[in-house]
Amino acid sequence: MPIFLDALIGGLVTAAGSIVGRVLIALGIGYVTYSGVDTALGVLKTAIWSNMSATGATVLGIMATLQVDTAINIIFSALTARLVLNGLTSGAITRMVIK
Repeated sequence: MPIFLDALIGGLVTAAGSIVGRVLIALGIGYVTYSGVDTALGVLKTAIWSNMSATGATVLGIMATLQVDTAINIIFSALTARLVLNGLTSGAITRMVIK
């Protein structure tokens, strides 16, 4: 008898989840997952560093004097912190959207 009740309760939970999901979709509420955010940030950082190293020695010396490299690191650290606060986990952010 307990096996029957477990199966019945499991089926009801699955049906309730399905019904709730259908109601949310009918109301225009859903979830969107943006994946690859950390990869895009890494590619952007690599592109910036490679383009900075491709400049001439004079420009590179001026940027070193102005500490542009430190500013870029601060900007990327702030972006990463903001993404983590927004819910970045394992390279993806999930958001609820209302249409």
